[in-house]
Parts: sequence; C-alpha cells; structure tokens
Amino acid sequence: MSTDILIPEVETIDRRNEVVISVNDTVNSFFTNLFLDEMQDKPDMLYLGKKVDKMSVVIPTEQSISIRGGNPWESFSYQLNLEKGDSLLIDIQKIKINPTKEINYPIFSISNSDRTWDELNFGYLLYKKNIAEKAIVIDAAGDFRKNKYEAEEVVLNSLHLLDSLKSNHLISSTFHKSTELNQKLTYETSKIRAAKLENKEIIIEDLDLDLNDINLLGNSLYISYLRGLILYKYFNTQRTVLNSTQFDFVNEQETFLNHETKLALLDSYLKSIYFVEKSKLKVYHKKFDEMNTNEALGNKWRSLLNKEKINSEKMNRSNRNEGVLTNLVSDNEYTFEEILSKQKGKVVLVDFWASWCAPCRKEMPFLEDLKSKFNSTEFKVIEISIDKNYSAWERASELENLSKDESNYFISNWEKSNLYKVYEIETIPRYLLFDKQGVIIDDDAPRPSGNELVELIKANL
Repeated sequence: MSTDILIPEVETIDRRNEVVISVNDTVNSFFTNLFLDEMQDKPDMLYLGKKVDKMSVVIPTEQSISIRGGNPWESFSYQLNLEKGDSLLIDIQKIKINPTKEINYPIFSISNSDRTWDELNFGYLLYKKNIAEKAIVIDAAGDFRKNKYEAEEVVLNSLHLLDSLKSNHLISSTFHKSTELNQKLTYETSKIRAAKLENKEIIIEDLDLDLNDINLLGNSLYISYLRGLILYKYFNTQRTVLNSTQFDFVNEQETFLNHETKLALLDSYLKSIYFVEKSKLKVYHKKFDEMNTNEALGNKWRSLLNKEKINSEKMNRSNRNEGVLTNLVSDNEYTFEEILSKQKGKVVLVDFWASWCAPCRKEMPFLEDLKSKFNSTEFKVIEISIDKNYSAWERASELENLSKDESNYFISNWEKSNLYKVYEIETIPRYLLFDKQGVIIDDDAPRPSGNELVELIKANL
C-alpha cells in the first residue's frame, strides 16, 4: 500500500497581509531573530513572554517571513518559514543535553496551516534523537571544544526519522522529499568545506548531486553547496576569498556551471557583496546587469537599488543638518528644542534607541505599559532612533507599532548632533527625563522595566 498522504482539495481563501506570532502564557521569555526580507542586512529582534510583558505581535507582510534561532555551542538551530495569514503559537520544551544542563527548545503550532505538527517540529524531534543516540554530545563541563557532532550519524538519523514519520502518516511525501534533499545538501556541503580546509581530494564528477539542476536554483542550501564546490575546485589553496573575487571568476571563466546556474550563483555573490563589500555594489551590479537574462533577478536588483537610493536621500539630504529630526507621519523637519517645547506642561521621557539594539527593543513593551499608567495630558514619551539605515528604522517602527506615532523620530547625522554632544550619549538604550518646564530631571533615567522610573515621574507631575 502506498503511504502517500492524500490531501483533500480545499477552497482557496484570502489570507490577511499579516503574520501573528504568540507565545504560550507559560513561556517566561522567548527571543528569536526575525527576517522579513531576503535582502535584510540584520535580523529584527523579537522578544515575547512574561518577562518582557509582550505575549504576541502582529507583523504586517505581503510575503513569507522567517524566524531563526539556536545556539551553535549546543549544536542546535531552528528556522521556520511563515506565510502571510499564518497564526503561530510558540511553546517551550526542555531537552536534557547532558547530566548537568538542559535547553529550551521552541515548539511550533500553526492553527490555520496544512503543515502537520511533525513537519513544523522536525528539528526538535531530530535534535532529541541525536542527543539520545549520542550523534551530538555536549560536554558536561561546558568546554565546547570537547563537544561531539557526528555529521554522518546526524544525516542517517534524519533519514531514519523521516522514513518513520512518513510510514506513520505524520508527514507528507512532499515534506519527506524536500527535507531529505536539504539534509543531504547540508551534509555534502560540510564535506566539501572540510576537504578544502584539510586539503583532501574530492572527485566532483562522482558526487551524487546534479551540478546544474534548474529546479533547485531557488534552494539556498543548493546554492551554498555550489559555492562550496567553486571554492574547493578553483580556490583550493586560498583560505579567504572575497565574494567579489569569486563573482569575477565565475563571471569570466569557464566552469562546470550552465548559464542558468551561473546566473543564480552570481546573484548569490552579489547579495554577499551587498552585505559585506557594499562599496563595490554599484560596480558589480553593473557587471551582473550586463550579462543577466533573467527578468525576475533583474527586477529584484533594480527595485532594491532604487529603494536604497530613496533611503539614502532621506538620510543624507543636503538641507538636513546635524540633529534634524523627522517622523514617518509627515516627514517634516524639527529640532529637538522645537519638539520638546511643544510638550511644555508635561513630564517628558526621551528614549534613544535603534532597530539593532536588543536591550532597546526589549524595553519597548514596558514603555507602552508606562504610557498607560499616566494621562496623556501630563506625560509624554518621545522616541528618537539613531539608526544609520532608514529602512531598518521603518521596519522596526512597524513591528513596535510606532510607524503612525508622530512622536517617533529619526535623527540625521546623529554623532555630529548637539544632542549627542550635550548629553554625552555614547550607549543605548538611554533615557532622558524632563520636567513640565522642559528642564532636565535625569539625563540617565532608569529603564522602563523597573519601578524606579514610575516613581520618578509621579514625583514630578
């Protein structure tokens, strides 16, 4: 009998342009990296749970997003892709990894998804199996150099687990096939990288994976596999090779890649150049554009560069002097003194933050709670972002429900501003508290997550 799962046809329904992520109310705190965009330089930091007084978040999106996390010292990682309309609930399951330590592993469930529980939590099931069968051993004394990770055993465990789940109708054939491939790609890529580092010989022609499978060009693990082969075959004597150097080689030399695969690889190199060699992006985009025949890739890069240009103009307008503040509501320009004077008669808390600042983002729910404790006619919170990336600020503002708040500002040329110099703000988060007359009460006020700040505000109302 066939063990394939027969999935009944269901009526197509419109899914809302958002993803909802919630944690179980027993979760004390949960942190994950959030990726909303393929070209996102750094992940957004998402804190949820009782400790941060935030149990759920609604993320506006018109495309798929992903959450990623883990700990390399304990050989565990997770990644979950979410489609628009998904409602994700996260719980925590403790796994004992050695006699003295246990870790918190996230457990996922999506109420409105066709994906089964075992598909959503395959990583959790595999990690438990690897720990139990000692394919992964974490040193009890905490010395990560003594940890053991047997790559071949891990892959074999994953294949056995996949077969078992499929035979028990707990996963679909599609999931079985794609996960099996990804496990194999990860293993083969690690072997190639090890061979390069240890100067071992691999016969590329004998590899069990097609080197020009156009059906896999959208698979990031397949692209990583091909990039590893390029480094091994053509740069075997070099330890470090710039992405721009690899781009030029693949672009100009004859290799084992056909045209479609070559384009996909060049796109990957260009993405790496965008992240780590940004000063070369314009030159290498021109090289890519001159030989590109893929309309979708061309449109992607043109859209990105156009957005970069707009963001750069917003940040670096010639008439925007040091310390000019703008918000997302009107894009008008203000000085800090103008903003503060408008709040005369109120106690004002100024929060200096940035999208990349984990402690800043962790305090955001407590700031919201702080606002609810006082009347808006007597207390005001002003947010000032010192981000250097306008898009990152926009994205973080949306996630923190600040994009429609007129008191959420972006400051230009931050480190040259008088605000930076007068209050000597060299680290964030940093909070300034002003009295009703606009006179500074505390230029390093307590954080909103503590009780001291509430009492300080009450004393000055």
